Amino acid sequence: MTLKKALVIAAACVALCAQAQSAYPNQPIKLIVPFTPGSSSDVTARAVAQKISIQLGQPVMIDNRPGANGGIGMQAVARSKPDGYTLVVGTVSSTVVPAIISKAVMFDLFADFKPVATMANTPLLLTVTQDSPLTSVADLVAAAKKAPKTLNYGNSAGLYRIAMEALNHQADIDLLGIPFKGPAQAATELLAGRLTVNPDALGAAGPMLQAKRMRALAVLGTNRTSSLPEVPTMIELGYKGFEFNGWLGVLAPAGTPTPIIDRLNKEIAAAVKSSEVQALYARLGLEPIVLSSQAYSDEMKKDFAKYESVAKKAGIEKE
Repeated sequence: MTLKKALVIAAACVALCAQAQSAYPNQPIKLIVPFTPGSSSDVTARAVAQKISIQLGQPVMIDNRPGANGGIGMQAVARSKPDGYTLVVGTVSSTVVPAIISKAVMFDLFADFKPVATMANTPLLLTVTQDSPLTSVADLVAAAKKAPKTLNYGNSAGLYRIAMEALNHQADIDLLGIPFKGPAQAATELLAGRLTVNPDALGAAGPMLQAKRMRALAVLGTNRTSSLPEVPTMIELGYKGFEFNGWLGVLAPAGTPTPIIDRLNKEIAAAVKSSEVQALYARLGLEPIVLSSQAYSDEMKKDFAKYESVAKKAGIEKE
């Protein structure tokens, strides 16, 4: 083949690829949420999906696939065609944490996915029922020491488990983790009096806090939240390095063309800036933030290193 002919073929391929990508999207997009309906991930995804459906001119359909700390939904997308028509909502618990706490991880985060964009940061809280006798983390620790191996917490996401086992380690207590498929079930069990405490996202716990059915003992993240300015962080309470921050984002299968990733990033950013989504975020206590694909990748790598170190110190063994 002559050089001239090779250049002609290459140019034709580039043109065809560009044409295919410029036509994106020309069919409905599936956005898998690897958690139960009603979770903060689900509520946020639905709001953003509704906006980008209008912007893209194609339906963005939510598909809830809970289970295995998000692994079932993540694996489904990892095996999907990298064409921009199957995406997944990622959280710290469903992306970064699995390889830290599980021997049989269902996907390789950094090999199987290409980050699209973050959608929000979500404060994490340690909650109890409104009528709980525990009014502070100090009360919880004292009660746990007085009655070893009798108090429990809801383990509905991998990051929550790491946070609570870090508390067990630092406070020298032994709260027992009760596994749930999703945060909504754990919150229901807390309200029913079958859990002592429950770590949860502000977005999910917010309605129960406002209805005076739950109280927050502490913020598990770096800073206090403006929605609950009176609630201290665990760091303020003397727990060193206790920084468990939640974020929500969207990922695509590895190999998805960069122009499609860039288009989706642009539309997600526009959706997050919309008045409707901003109003929802304000009600849920979410912090709007849209990172680029590269910045999102860097954030996940940073969080992996941080939480892996915490898990080792807390003695969490892979199961």
